[in-house]
Amino acid sequence: MKNKNIKFLHISTNKNGGVGTVVKSLCNYFKDSLSVILYKESMKKLSIYKQYKQLKNEIKILLNNVDLLHFHGSWAPHIFILRKKQPKPTLVSPHGALHKMSLKKSQFKKLIAKQLYVKKTYLNADCIHALTMQEVNDIYNFGIKNIPIAVIPNGIDFDEKLEIDEKTKNELLEISKDRKVILSLSRLDPLKGIDLLIDSFNIVIKKNKDLVLFIVGDGNENYKTNLLNKIYSLGLKESVYLLGEMNGIYKNTVYDIADVFVLPSYNEGFGLTVIEAYRQNIPVITTTATPFEEIANNGIGWYIEPNCSEVTKALASATKLDKSELSSMGKKGYNLMKKKYSLDIVNHKMELLYSWLLNGGIMPDFIIKNYKESKLI
Repeated sequence: MKNKNIKFLHISTNKNGGVGTVVKSLCNYFKDSLSVILYKESMKKLSIYKQYKQLKNEIKILLNNVDLLHFHGSWAPHIFILRKKQPKPTLVSPHGALHKMSLKKSQFKKLIAKQLYVKKTYLNADCIHALTMQEVNDIYNFGIKNIPIAVIPNGIDFDEKLEIDEKTKNELLEISKDRKVILSLSRLDPLKGIDLLIDSFNIVIKKNKDLVLFIVGDGNENYKTNLLNKIYSLGLKESVYLLGEMNGIYKNTVYDIADVFVLPSYNEGFGLTVIEAYRQNIPVITTTATPFEEIANNGIGWYIEPNCSEVTKALASATKLDKSELSSMGKKGYNLMKKKYSLDIVNHKMELLYSWLLNGGIMPDFIIKNYKESKLI
């Protein structure tokens, strides 16, 4: 299909973070076609209505030059465009936005948005892309029925040669002072459970001083302030560091010096950082909010409930291991995750999905045609 000059339009308001990473990888994979991320930083300064109008006009111009529309996200103004059925095949990827925990955030606004346009936009799509079987359930519970749902996880390039910034690496190693490095990398938001991680770390470090926690990410300013206050009030300013947002070569670098990666989320659409950690041979502690049951089943990390007791036990268990044991666990995780979440495997499924939407024919086996008749109910 890639050689037939098929043109896609990816419509998203995210250029960074998990969604941005996914969109960029799709654009790179289908590089022989025209893939566009419709995003402008200047649009953030406009009102929601003006954002919608500008996006609508730009998409209208592009429609004659593309074969398929792929919308990413749920609540931003670009989704409003789908209140009207589009003349081209349309795919929507919520990226976890319909999870019950996500719906509780700004609950009243989202309830209004659901009634005004969000539910209708999904019903006007030709197919919905879910990352996990749990997300299929979330979509169904949101009231989206009788629309085909393709279940395709996110993936990354496990064979990519990752560049490391030596200056940044040396600076981080100097801060760590030969202590075991625990890394958390996510958007700073209450749903990501970073405050939970700090509380657990505070308990564990009292028995094991040979630890340092690096928290990477940016986001909610009030939440960031609360985290800083917690760090200082617990006397952890020499052991817990908020490093801010790190992308590209700098993200590779902070993974490179980590001994354990922790994603303590209460809500997570997928958790791409878990796979990124394993790509760099780092064992992972993560919660049941992510879809990585294979962690518990294969001895490559800790898969736990998102509460202080469980996170504390997992941290204590992980930090009792020496660095060579942790590295060995991470390498085992690399081999396992590569077989399931390699970018080529995942994007090949996306290619089959695009082809089916454009040409019809035999439906790929990862598409649920009628959820009510599936084995999930």
